Amino acid sequence: MIYKGIISFILTLTLILCAGCMQSYNVEKDLSPEKITEYQQEITENEEILASPDLNEVEKKEALQTLGIAHDRLGNYDQSISYYQQVLEIDPLDYVSLNNLASIYEEVEQYALAAEYIVRLYPNYKDSQEVVRDTIRILVKNQGFEDAQMVLNEYASTHPQQENSFFISDQFEYIARMSKKAEESK
Repeated sequence: MIYKGIISFILTLTLILCAGCMQSYNVEKDLSPEKITEYQQEITENEEILASPDLNEVEKKEALQTLGIAHDRLGNYDQSISYYQQVLEIDPLDYVSLNNLASIYEEVEQYALAAEYIVRLYPNYKDSQEVVRDTIRILVKNQGFEDAQMVLNEYASTHPQQENSFFISDQFEYIARMSKKAEESK
């Protein structure tokens, strides 16, 4: 009988300690009560859609993505991450999910995870300055200076210099500045 009590105590203590070890990515967002209500309504509506037995893959993807976005806007990143990952099971190259996962992980300073998602996004959007800029920024934050330089070199080699000269020079300067800063802090 006493052993059951000790075992129960140890299991309870282990669960409490493990719960503290699990990382939560939720953040506090400064939202108006109206926005909170709007996002909660989107969540309710799309959870009902997901419960529908005759849901096709397109509808499922759309509902999961909407749930991810609503939770993202509320700062419920744990749920958002889960929904975006479910979207990626349906469509591994989904722009919104890859981009938003990279953004979430960057915001919570999990740069290796952010880099993992932005690098999956980049190959299909090499011509987008926004994606190139995001890819470079996240790679640099993850100390991937050489990879960031390769992304920029590839962009620069495939885009006319005159049209993109400010963007390209700005990104070269950013990589150089951050690389130097990283070296100085060693």
